[in-house]
Amino acid sequence: MSKSPQGFILGAILAPLIRGLENIVLTLLETLTFVFQGSAPGLIGTYGLADIPLYIGTQLVNVGSIIGGSAAGGTGILGLINRLVEAGLAFATAGGLLAPIIVAGELVVVVYVIVVVARRIILVIADAVPGLAGVLGT
Repeated sequence: MSKSPQGFILGAILAPLIRGLENIVLTLLETLTFVFQGSAPGLIGTYGLADIPLYIGTQLVNVGSIIGGSAAGGTGILGLINRLVEAGLAFATAGGLLAPIIVAGELVVVVYVIVVVARRIILVIADAVPGLAGVLGT
């Protein structure tokens, strides 16, 4: 100690302080990583800030699949359109000579329904996204 007071100060006093400072910095970095990433990457465990867009995207896809549904399953808008087409074709089959006119009328109705639904969806999305309604001119 008397031969190297600087070594004693650095070794006995400053080394634990520096280790403590290192632990504080590591804890702070781990906390920042936890806040940003959550407990694990992706939608597993506790969510972080990076998981917010992934969560919102997953929810939008779920809502879209519920609304859009499936033509084969007969669910959602596609199922409704599928039922309209099948009903119109059944009616046209029973129409005999008027079948081409009935099918043409059905085609007009189905296209009109699709256009109205698509326009509504575009308007809802334009209202949800700031500034998009002005770009689309709605």
